[in-house]
Amino acid sequence: MTTWPRLIRRGTRPVDCRLSTVDFSSASRRGQAILESLLVLIVLVAGFCFFFDFAYGAVARLLLANGTARAARAAAVGFNDFQQEKALKVGIIPVAGKRLVPADQRARGLNELSYVRAYLQCETAADARGMLDYERWHTLSGRTRRSGNEVEIAATMVLPRSMLPWRLGQLLGLVPTGSEATVRSTWAIEDHAEHYLEGL
Repeated sequence: MTTWPRLIRRGTRPVDCRLSTVDFSSASRRGQAILESLLVLIVLVAGFCFFFDFAYGAVARLLLANGTARAARAAAVGFNDFQQEKALKVGIIPVAGKRLVPADQRARGLNELSYVRAYLQCETAADARGMLDYERWHTLSGRTRRSGNEVEIAATMVLPRSMLPWRLGQLLGLVPTGSEATVRSTWAIEDHAEHYLEGL
């Protein structure tokens, strides 16, 4: 009688019931490489977002300081509130977001610099209505204070809500929930308005 070691007879055909060994080492190495690449990619994207947001915030702060200085100079020579507001708004145009008005620069055949010049030449807020507007101009606020022989402008601008460090700070509890990312600037200058207005 013939015996089949480690084989069982199924029907008339002997079947090997030994477990076949599969080499998982190459597949696991590929899976590990994909996982490591994914983790590195996530870190790189997060790092880029942090760098971009930090750079945007730094430029916004710098330009807001520039706009505040322009508004303070306008106040120091006796310009009215509208003139000060124009100086402040024009100073932050590079970080003011999308231009809302005019939506299409081909409408009048002028470039952006021409619109800015026309906006600065407006004498009243009514003249400037519909001339030029940007997405984040409405988040800009300024306050003028005069004390003694000095005039001070304090300005605040709200940054986009998509700022990653700010959202991460809210998730970690470092920043109050519901608060907004803002940059502030204060500029004081000697008040010369009375000297300019003496001859009028």
